[in-house]
Amino acid sequence: MRVLIADDHPLFRDALRHVVGQSFDAAECLEACDFNQIGAALADDEPLDLILLDLNMPGMDGFTGLLRLREDLPDTPIIVVSASEDVEVIEQALACGAAGFIPKSSPKERMCEAVGLVMNGEIFRPEEILGTKTRTIDPLLEEKLGSLTHRQRMVLQLLARGKSNKQIAYELDVTNTTVKAHMTAILRKLKVTSRTQAVIVARQIGRF
Repeated sequence: MRVLIADDHPLFRDALRHVVGQSFDAAECLEACDFNQIGAALADDEPLDLILLDLNMPGMDGFTGLLRLREDLPDTPIIVVSASEDVEVIEQALACGAAGFIPKSSPKERMCEAVGLVMNGEIFRPEEILGTKTRTIDPLLEEKLGSLTHRQRMVLQLLARGKSNKQIAYELDVTNTTVKAHMTAILRKLKVTSRTQAVIVARQIGRF
């Protein structure tokens, strides 16, 4: 069992090591205090079994870092561990592919429970914050996505996989200028201002 603990606060990394130690009989813990150090840890050929990730760590750029990790490590569960208890932040983290969201205010027993659920293939949602309601799909989001042309949906799908404009152009056999035009139209139709927000919208309704 190899676990990467990515947090810029040494004391909290130490607390998470205790959580990992209590959750597994034997686990190797790697540590990172910024996004660059995560990259160094990923350079190791031996795969990771779990990542505990702080969204506000230097270099993360919010959800962009999570999306990049989700694309690079599609089979590795990522649990966001954050000081934020904002419902929108929690929902967006889960929409971006996090396997769970643990508030840093949670007691150690609750954190261990979350880790156990995620390692059993489940999604951990902090219901004490979110409540027991089932998230419903906003019909306005469905309408926005439905307004995209077939080619625009293909571009968005490749974008959600972490592809650059150049890579998208190559896969669709079009020019980079054409991809940029599609991206402009996608952002306008989805009423968002960045590529990351476009991916979040698509994943919020479970299409990509």
